[in-house]
Amino acid sequence: MKLTFCFLISILFFSCRQSNNDHNIYGKWSLKFKSGPLAEVRFRNNGTHDYYVDGKLFSSGKSTFKNDTLRSYDPICGGNGEYYGTYTIDFLGGDSIRFKAIEDSCEPRRIDMDGTVLHRIKK
Repeated sequence: MKLTFCFLISILFFSCRQSNNDHNIYGKWSLKFKSGPLAEVRFRNNGTHDYYVDGKLFSSGKSTFKNDTLRSYDPICGGNGEYYGTYTIDFLGGDSIRFKAIEDSCEPRRIDMDGTVLHRIKK
């Protein structure tokens, strides 16, 4: 009986662990901003990202992703200095994510990104 119980607990532990590994933001994503333009975001494992708007590089920066929180630093609002944003990421299946703004020092980005859904671009 103890062996069966341990076996069931092991299966439960490994199945839960597997589902957490499936949720990552690394790769290419497409979106349409609320303000109109089409965009692409590329998140890399090394902590860098690029934003493309209408096919042209718009901004590059650094980001960290832990649990369900993305922290992004880049000069996206123009001017001098880096702007930061903190967002909760909701995974909507394997190919879509939704951004929820926690805090962002770039007001236009916060307005565009809050509630926006990104779709994974498959290779």
